[in-house]
Amino acid sequence: MPSTIHRYAGSDARDMTSLPEESVHLILTSPPYPMIQMWDEQFAALNPRIEAVLQREEGREAFELMHQELDKAWAESHRVLVPGGFICINIGDAARSTGGNFGLFPNHARILSSAGRLGFQVLPLILWRKQTNAPNKFMGSGMLPAGAYVTLEHEYILVLRKGGKRVFASQEDRRNRQESALFWEERNRWYSDVWDFKGARQALGTAGARSRSAAFPFELAYRLTCMFSCKQDTVLDPFLGTGTTMQAAAALERNSAGFELDESLADSALEGAAGAGQYLN
Repeated sequence: MPSTIHRYAGSDARDMTSLPEESVHLILTSPPYPMIQMWDEQFAALNPRIEAVLQREEGREAFELMHQELDKAWAESHRVLVPGGFICINIGDAARSTGGNFGLFPNHARILSSAGRLGFQVLPLILWRKQTNAPNKFMGSGMLPAGAYVTLEHEYILVLRKGGKRVFASQEDRRNRQESALFWEERNRWYSDVWDFKGARQALGTAGARSRSAAFPFELAYRLTCMFSCKQDTVLDPFLGTGTTMQAAAALERNSAGFELDESLADSALEGAAGAGQYLN
């Protein structure tokens, strides 16, 4: 197996100047989800105004301020992508009570709006239906009508492209693409707009680390890396977390890079990349 390079940066996805322009072929990530309470503190650290509006329970203002911080990461993502490169974003919407009212905060729609303004081509998305066995999943009044709410049992995988189709100009690029071809069964199953498998079980050292990581399962990263990149490409995760994207890239003979502010997750990410071969056994 050809060697690949995997780089970790303990820094902010809003400023990825360590990466040259047009140096990444696929971005695969799951950012902190705006208006999900477990990430309030992380967003507040990026902009003190967020903490203030949350304390005043001004939900819509907090939602917009959180997304303005993510917008900076999407702008950097556009800069580092090659023409024809893809970005796949795993994101869930949020349902929350603020100011005495319960409502939906449509994270996926807000990101798509920002992506269009940045110049990304918005492509058909994937609904990831996360299997759950939870018996008490009702929101609101439960059995009584006109007071209960539909539960959120899916997340989104947004698929965006920088410009038109990627051009494979060199013989080496065309060979790598050919060697990355999917099996017929994979092609038929993966290029569907509904995926149905369980989320990741996190096994980090501390409860704090678990609460700060939005790890998606290896299967998700594996599929998307196969679908939207080729061998020897570079795959980036601006919100690396436990490093699932890096693990999938290593297993599939792609190079990778990751940014993560929480340095307590670095060892997990790099160890996972080093042992990525286990996922293919």
